[in-house]
Amino acid sequence: MAGVVTMVNSASRLQADKPALIRRRPPITLLLVVATPVSGIAGLLSHAAGNNVPGAILTGGGAFAGTLGLLLAVAHYAGPPGQD
Repeated sequence: MAGVVTMVNSASRLQADKPALIRRRPPITLLLVVATPVSGIAGLLSHAAGNNVPGAILTGGGAFAGTLGLLLAVAHYAGPPGQD
C-alpha cells in the first residue's frame, strides 16, 4: 500500500516541476499575435503620413516593442498572486 502512495505523490510532483515557460506558452503566443498587427498598422500609418520605408519600419518596430512590453506587464500583474 505504501508503494501506491509514493507513486501518486511522485506523479503530482512532476506536474509542479514543469518549467514556467511551458505553462505560459499560450499567453505569450497570444501576446505576440496581438502585438504583430498593431506594429503593422503603425508602420502603414507612418508610411501613409509621408515617412520613408525605413522610417515606417522603425516606427512599426517601436510599436511592436511598446505593445509587447505593455501586454507583458499587464499579463504579469493580472496573474494569480504568488506567481512572481
